[in-house]
Order: sequence, then C-alpha cells, then structure tokens
Amino acid sequence: MEYDVIIVGAGPTGYMCAYRLLEQNKNLKVLLVDKGKDIKSRICPLLSHKLLTCPKTVKGTGCLPSCSITTGFGGAGAFSDGKFNITSQFGGWLSDYISEEQLLSLIKYCDDVNLKFGATKVLTDPYTDEVRKIEQTAIGVGLMLLRAKVRHLGTEENVKILSKIKDSLSEMGADFIFEKALSDIIVEDSKVQGVVLEDGREIKAREVVLGLGREGSTFLEKMLRRHKVGFRNNQVDIGVRVETSNIVMQDINKYLYEGKFVFNSHSGTQVRTFCSNPSGHVVVENDDGVILANGHSYNDPKLGSENTNFALLVSHKFSEPFTDPNQFAKDVASLANRLSCGSVIVQKYGDLKRGRRSTPKRIEQGFVRPTLKEAVPGDLGLCLPYKTLASIIDMIEALDHVTPGIANEHTLLYGVEAKFYSARPDTDMNLEVKGISNLYCGGDGAGITRGLAQAGASGVLIADSILSKGE
Repeated sequence: MEYDVIIVGAGPTGYMCAYRLLEQNKNLKVLLVDKGKDIKSRICPLLSHKLLTCPKTVKGTGCLPSCSITTGFGGAGAFSDGKFNITSQFGGWLSDYISEEQLLSLIKYCDDVNLKFGATKVLTDPYTDEVRKIEQTAIGVGLMLLRAKVRHLGTEENVKILSKIKDSLSEMGADFIFEKALSDIIVEDSKVQGVVLEDGREIKAREVVLGLGREGSTFLEKMLRRHKVGFRNNQVDIGVRVETSNIVMQDINKYLYEGKFVFNSHSGTQVRTFCSNPSGHVVVENDDGVILANGHSYNDPKLGSENTNFALLVSHKFSEPFTDPNQFAKDVASLANRLSCGSVIVQKYGDLKRGRRSTPKRIEQGFVRPTLKEAVPGDLGLCLPYKTLASIIDMIEALDHVTPGIANEHTLLYGVEAKFYSARPDTDMNLEVKGISNLYCGGDGAGITRGLAQAGASGVLIADSILSKGE
C-alpha cells in the first residue's frame, strides 16, 4: 500500500488537511488513520448507560481501542459544544510561525468549510457598547478580556457537520483506517517513508502528517525523541470546571456567549477562562485512563440546562530539570479520581472557602443543581496543589466584579480539569519537522495549537506546503 500523503489523527488538523489537499488536487492518494472510531460510531457508554465509572477496558462498550469522546473522526472537539473562535488572539501559537494576517486567512478557510457543511451563519459581535462596559469593569479588577467572533456550532450540530465532511472526503477519494493506533514512523536517510500501525502493517507514503491531538501528545514526544527530533517544553494547564446559574452569567452569555478572561494571580500564575457553555452540561472525558471534567452545550435550546459552565485553568510552566508537565497534571487528576472512586469531584465554592468537603446533603441543599450526576461530592483541596487552588480562588473573586454572584457559596467546582500540551517539536515555518524531511506535525498534540480554529488552520498550512512541492 502506497499513498501520496498519510495523515495520522482525524481531528481538525487531519480532516482540514485532507480536505484542502483533495480540494486542490483530486488525484492525490490520501489516507487518514485514527485509533478511534468513525464519527457515526462514536458512542460514550458512560453517557448512554449512566455508568458510574468509565469502562475503558470493557469490550463491547465502545471504549476500545480508545475513548470515544476524545478520539475518532472529528477529534476531541467532536463532542465539545463546537465553539469556533475567529481570532488570532488566542487558541494557540501559530502566529509564532506565520503572520497574523495569514493565520486569520487560514482560520477563515476552515470557517468557510464548516459553513459549506451546515454551520450556523450567526456570529457573536465582540465590539458592542455592552461588551465595552464589561471590558471596562474587567480592567478595573485586573482582568483582560480577549475578543473574538465566535461561531457556536453546538454539540449535536457539530457532529452532523463532521459527518458531512467525512462523507465528502470519502467521495473525494480519501481512504480511512479507524481503530488502529500508530506504532512508529518509517525513516530512511533522514526522510520519512511511511508509518507502522500497531498491528504491524507498514504503509508507505511520500509525505506524513501527524495530528495526534492532546491525548496523543505523550506518545508523539516519545516516538519523535527516538528519531532524534528536538523539542521545546510547553506548559500544562490545571484547574476546575465552574458551574453556576444562567442568571449569574446572563450578561456574558448574551453579549459575548463566551467571555475569555485572563488574570495574573497573587501567586504569580496566569489564570484563564476557557470553554464556556451557556445552558450547558458538565461531562467527563477519559484521557488514557485519567477521568477529567469537561463541558458542552447544545445548539437546540430544548436540550439546554439552567446552568452555565466554564473552565478555570491555571498555567504551570516548569524549568529544568523537570521535563514532564503532562504527567504532573495526570498525577493530580488521578488523585481526584482515587478520592472519588473513579469519577470527578464536585464541591461547593462555599465549602472550599471554609476548608471543608462537600457532602451529598450540602450539594442537595445548594441553589445550583449539578448537571453531572455522576460527580462525587468531596474536597478539591486534597488533590489540587496549593498554588493552583489559590490562583483559582483569586480568579473567582475577580470575576465576581464582572459577573456578580459567581463567588457565592452555591457555585459548583468540578475537578480536575486539565489541558495537556506536548513539548513542541522543532519544525520550520510550514511545520515540517527539522531533521526528517516530508514529516509534518500540527494541532494540539504538537503543542502548537489549543482549539478547533488554529488546529484546523495548522492542517491547512501543512496541506499548502505539501501542495507547493508538487508545483
């Protein structure tokens, strides 16, 4: 089996790369490989059967060979609420490689693809008078508002869009291999020659693109280090998912949909809000056996809740000799899993401030009803590092000036939520790996992006580089 291009990872980097390649050159032989399932087969048994713990190792449940929430066609973002941020201000570090103008152009291309396959035409406007008032209040307490036009796809609509993109790629001639993980790349004379799958199959290709996503970041680093690829270490983000009533968040939800704020805490760390879900639901995700909190919201109001949830993430940057920030975050989350017997912890903010654990009775007496029923009442102070916890409290108290009521005792905190970033491999400006020609790395798994828009844009950038070689 030989291909012009093999793309490993069918998330935004992978499918946008494949779409651009085949749109521009229908004669190319393109293969997408993913260790997860096809989009129409991605079913989470934890949600569908109301199981208490994630049955990752139980055959026939949909969890093998990997978690259906985080892997498969569409990537980890397939079952998020599908917020597509049209901005260069946040969402990754592609502007380290290309100009902001080029980056916005690539993001706009990805947005056009989503529109072509059914995305909503509604965009939020971050430059209204109401938003300026919110920004003015935020600046007064040390919060910086990051502006972006946001196209909210919604979880159920996002899956439909991805299904149509997958069908279109098949019609354009792309081949797919699902439920098979990458074992290694084939390199001869400092040039990539193909890939080796976990079942031992060797598949040859002229070009190889690695878009393994956050879950594949640790594997990507270990594999490329064996091939003598250099790396720059990246941060890891650790925090909680906050859940409060829509009433508390009504101005942010109405005028911004997602308010992205950055804050420098008294501990010297940077804290940011991330992935806000008006009328949303808190959910769990399985990251290689570690159970984490996450959230999503539907496009259909009938499926919504009375709550808004969002992440508060504290950025941790490490210096030598420590070189494994991802494992540090997984160890923190694993401790929360042990304390909750395989789930995530939920705690009232008032209990956290008082230094006591939440109990089922205290949660029941609270004004905010948890949307994740499987979460176990407990004490986040027993698993989150002191600096992380102190930074989260600082941020909540600052946000209370912008969204009065967020710091009330009934606000719920779910933990742990973490965002893993790979150590960034050394690449050129087109994301071609230095030392191994025709090998490309993009997306969140390579530590270059952190979101749908820039992940997709990195795939298009790689595709354009490959196409230029054939000119």
